Amino acid sequence: MNIPNFDSIKIKDYVPQKRALQNSIPVYLFENKDMEVIFMKIVFPNAGTINQDKFFVASLTKTQLNADTKDYTALALSDAIDYYGLNFSASTSNERTILNFSFLKQYQSEVLKLIEQMVLYPLFKQDKLDITINNSKQEFLAKCQQTSFLAHREFMANLFGKENPYGRYASLSDYDMVNNEDIRLFYQKRYSFNQCYFILAGNTDEAFVNELNEVFGKNNWNSNLADISTRQIAIDKNYDCKTIITPLDSAVQSSICMGKMFPSIQDEDYIPLTALNCLLGGYFNSRLMSNIREDKGYTYGIDSFIAPYSYGSVFMIVTDVTADKDMATLEEIYKEMQILQTKSVFKEELDTVKHYMMGEMLRANDGVSEIADNYDMFVRFNLPLDYNSRSMEIVKSITADDITNLANKYLQQDSFLVSISKNVK
Repeated sequence: MNIPNFDSIKIKDYVPQKRALQNSIPVYLFENKDMEVIFMKIVFPNAGTINQDKFFVASLTKTQLNADTKDYTALALSDAIDYYGLNFSASTSNERTILNFSFLKQYQSEVLKLIEQMVLYPLFKQDKLDITINNSKQEFLAKCQQTSFLAHREFMANLFGKENPYGRYASLSDYDMVNNEDIRLFYQKRYSFNQCYFILAGNTDEAFVNELNEVFGKNNWNSNLADISTRQIAIDKNYDCKTIITPLDSAVQSSICMGKMFPSIQDEDYIPLTALNCLLGGYFNSRLMSNIREDKGYTYGIDSFIAPYSYGSVFMIVTDVTADKDMATLEEIYKEMQILQTKSVFKEELDTVKHYMMGEMLRANDGVSEIADNYDMFVRFNLPLDYNSRSMEIVKSITADDITNLANKYLQQDSFLVSISKNVK
């Protein structure tokens, strides 16, 4: 197989066109006139769960945007969305909410009117909320019967503290505490003109930006009750490194979620740590997969990853294993960490990891929609515009000694918090 050398692999640093609507909402454009589709992302950076006063309010708010609006019933809006081929999805995390839209350019005017209804004029009716809550309760009950969900939940609670917004978790009864006014107030506080930005990709042009301005830029919508502050949350990194067991009598497998705090995405160790993560458990041919899946047969899959947040990042290893193999799996995980600390990585293995990582970087920037998704990270973490190319050069330059040093610095066994959910009978 003819594999290109590292020097021939380059990545372009994409710079968006920047605009601002009349009310100063930032707009970032990645234009491709050869496409027939427009991708639009509306990001509300303060609409995550850390800013809610009751459990589930942030996630429930986004579900009500495409229910009844000022000019549409939920059914009529759904029919119109289908008729114009508008694809809509929304996600809420600890820190923010993102609304994703994609649609054909030929229907941009009609679609913008539908998006206007969803974002600016939702009615938040109690009967629609009740239906959503009832459905959410069933989903929540189903999750509570999954060992992977329970292991992750207890991991986060013990890593951050059960009273910390990043770590606390809800019970089924908390759904009954939410009412329509909670949703309405959260929307008014967190979905405002001065708490959002737009990222556009595809067949966008000045005419579309002008239409966008007519819809979203002509007034300071939701300004009366807007709360642009973000809760200052203290993160105690001196968590108790222990093993937590969460019993589930019906479980037929054991789930492991283990990890620790890692540096922020701006830290000089962050990119080298992504290489260490990839080598350990971040891709199919990783050491954990080779050992615990291929050699031992304890699992169908085991993964490790680094999740960046505003305060830093969290490194996690997650897997579902045969019911009686959880402790044996932990032993193998720690063994692989120790090997990385004591034995130098062979050049061939490290080169394979580097090629894989560079391929993933290129794939994440292959097309304007992917570039736009990737650029959202730049806005979120205030990254320099040359972050992609700098990251690739860092990956190229990583040595076996770097891996050993990072493993000794960050993969010490006594620094890990372990959460296991299983049948203890």
